[in-house]
Parts: sequence; structure tokens; C-alpha cells
Amino acid sequence: MANNQVKYDYDYKGDSLFVYCVDFYEYDVSLELDNDVILDLDVDGKPVAFEFLNASKIFKLDKAYFKNLIGINIQSKITVDAINLNVRLTALIHSKNQSFDVNRITGNLNNLPVMETVLVSA
Repeated sequence: MANNQVKYDYDYKGDSLFVYCVDFYEYDVSLELDNDVILDLDVDGKPVAFEFLNASKIFKLDKAYFKNLIGINIQSKITVDAINLNVRLTALIHSKNQSFDVNRITGNLNNLPVMETVLVSA
């Protein structure tokens, strides 16, 4: 991942937001961080995609505004003990940029390698 840029797909009916790296990566495994957040890792153990189920509830953002996302920033920090995920979505709502943040921490039960990754929309 040279530049860590991401794109996204939003499934209105299923209310799921899938954010994935633009650069080529070789998928390895998906890990459920909690009930509604799934992390995809490449063969090197790097975070390359995230899926947010029930996205409108997680981000407290009406489904209609997911088509107006203008920015996504995902910071993941993996330590020996934990996976810390900070996500900021920016959407255009009534002609104004508004940000919606989600922070999640879960145990590093799969012994992922220690690293920090920042993924941003193009």
C-alpha cells in the first residue's frame, strides 16, 4: 500500500459500509472486531478493508447521507494487547461538511503484528 487511499461502497438496503484500499493487496483473513465491525487483513497482516454493519446506527448518520460522503479517515493502531480503531466520516449535509466519529477498542486476540495504519479517501 503505497498511499493508503480508500474507496467505499454503501449498501442502502443492508445498511453496510465497506471501505477498502485502492492499491492492490492480497487478501488473507477477516476478523470480527465487534458485532458490527469487520477488519480485513492482507497476507502481511496489514489492515486493508473495513466493513461496518448497521452503519447508520454506528455513525448516527441517516442512510440517505452515505451517498454524500466526502471524506473517510481510518486510523488503526495495533498493539500487543489491543486493536484501537478511530474512524471519521465527513458528509455533506444541508450544504455543510459534518463529521461523524467512531472509536472502537478490542483485544488483540489473534496476535496481529504491532503497527499503525492510516487509510484516507482519495
